Amino acid sequence: EGVDCAVRIGELANSSLAVRPMGQISLVNCASAAYLRERGIPKRVQDLADGHCSVGYASAVTGRKSPWISTTSGQELSVELPSRVIVNNAENYIACCKAGLGLIQIPRFDVQDSLQSGELVEVMPQFRAAPMPVALVYPHRRQRSRRLSAFVEWFEALMRPHLDP
Repeated sequence: EGVDCAVRIGELANSSLAVRPMGQISLVNCASAAYLRERGIPKRVQDLADGHCSVGYASAVTGRKSPWISTTSGQELSVELPSRVIVNNAENYIACCKAGLGLIQIPRFDVQDSLQSGELVEVMPQFRAAPMPVALVYPHRRQRSRRLSAFVEWFEALMRPHLDP
């Protein structure tokens, strides 16, 4: 018997599945020190129009490029930011940022070590995108299987340090 369970990051559509909310993932805006020396440090969303660019991130499924999102005074703002390169996975996204190819918005836990080492620098912390909700989804059953329960416990323990309540 397999474990019929999925992790969902982002808003959930109405579903016939059981949903176990876990918390939220904080996103950060960051760039390499080399990029910031070359282009300057943006302090406000308006500064992005002054010669800044992003590493583009396109969905591997749809191919659509994700916009740069900023939340200001509770309002979400989508900013069109040019990209030197567009990637479709987190590893390349981070690598391109480290190489100085542009700004990125990414879950903090993906770049925490790089931020601590100074390899990447957080910019515009007051203009982060809204946190993304994280939930486990699985089929409704009267009783969860032992495998599913073990997976849920393991995954929650793994993710707990990286989630906002």
